[in-house]
Parts: sequence; C-alpha cells; structure tokens
Amino acid sequence: MTDAERISKLRHDISNPLAALLAETQLLLLNPEQLQPETVTSLREIESLAMRMRTILREP
Repeated sequence: MTDAERISKLRHDISNPLAALLAETQLLLLNPEQLQPETVTSLREIESLAMRMRTILREP
C-alpha cells in the first residue's frame, strides 16, 4: 500500500465517525431551548470543531 493509499484510507476511517458525531450534535441542537445554556455552548463548539476537522480531511 502506498503512502497516498494509506492517507486516503485514514481520511475515510476518520470521516465516518466524525460524520456521526456531527450529525448527533446537530440533532441535539435542533431543540436548544430544552438544554442548559452551557450545554448548548458546548454542543456548538463541538459542531464547529467537527466541521473544521471535516474541512481539513477534505483538503487535497
């Protein structure tokens, strides 16, 4: 396996759980009024960081 293939596989392997993390976070944020303000702040930070990671993984 070449280095490029290893990197591609690693990106794929990281992207799948990252997508699940982002989706669950966004689902929780659909009803922020049901959550404590601190929880909403934390979830928004998780969402932001997950989207940043997704962008990094998509870079060539």
